[in-house]
Amino acid sequence: MLSPPGAPATATRLSIAFLINPISGGGVGKRVFHQLPEIMDSFGFERGEWKAELTEASRLEQQTDSLLASARKVIAVGGDGTIGFVLNRLRQQELRRDTEIGLIPLGTGNDLGRALGIFRIYNERGLLACVKRLLRANCARFDLWDLNGKLTMASYVSLGMDAAVLHDFDVARKAGKIPTGSLFNKLFYVKAFTSRSAHRISGKCSLVIDVGKGKERERIDLDGNLCCVIGNINSYAAGARVFPTARFDDRTLEVAVFDRLWKFSLLVGVTRLVPRFAKFMGRYLRLYRARSVEITGGAGEFCQVDGEDITGFLQETGRLVIRPSRQVLLLDLRRAFFSLF
Repeated sequence: MLSPPGAPATATRLSIAFLINPISGGGVGKRVFHQLPEIMDSFGFERGEWKAELTEASRLEQQTDSLLASARKVIAVGGDGTIGFVLNRLRQQELRRDTEIGLIPLGTGNDLGRALGIFRIYNERGLLACVKRLLRANCARFDLWDLNGKLTMASYVSLGMDAAVLHDFDVARKAGKIPTGSLFNKLFYVKAFTSRSAHRISGKCSLVIDVGKGKERERIDLDGNLCCVIGNINSYAAGARVFPTARFDDRTLEVAVFDRLWKFSLLVGVTRLVPRFAKFMGRYLRLYRARSVEITGGAGEFCQVDGEDITGFLQETGRLVIRPSRQVLLLDLRRAFFSLF
């Protein structure tokens, strides 16, 4: 049987632990939970060497902290929100710094999974191949970013139209207005995108970026622009390549400001198929690189971090400061081409 929730950690660390969101992928998380015993048995693992738990909202922090402290590898099974929560707990707690973090991507966007090459393995070869590669994978050092000392960014923060679309999705999902399944999620995104296409950032919202190298901080006015994306990885909005040369281990953020819908739509649509198209579109965008970013005057603006709506958080604080935090170890499958055969 799987280890019961809340079981105390032993002195010997577990080889691997899975934290599974049961509703991710339209209920795929539950199926993964039930398939894991057979998979781990096939790899020769004894039942006391690993653990799997379904997330429980009422004690999610306790669950996550316990697994991070008791296992050498912790695999988040779910969408960007699930892995984001694990990384946030890892950053905030002074836990073992040698804990390796992986993910099995079951969400709608899966941008972090795409940036690490995991989504390709899971999507093309399935759960068994994905777990096999994660068990053997090397780690990459990965930058985490602090938001106002309370939140963690792994992938990106965005303001404006795209964040408004996510806000509408989040409200509808919590109200139970979206049927279960990734297809219905995508259909809702299309509908919300159409209705929010005229949205523009308004008021005195601006960015203050620190480019480092002893240079003065630069202010970027966002009033009247469509949206602004601040990225740590090279995947955005389910696989678009806004920042094709972005690295997640250089303690540097990439910033893109979109002033027209056609530029956003063309870049997001085409770069999913032709990543190099982003270099061509770069001449039509305002692009920056920064060591830290401060968002000011954005109290009335829509905002998201890693696919999670934080509009209310920005409303309360009035400003958002994105600073470098610690680096963590993420399991990296970008070079696992041979495992597709």
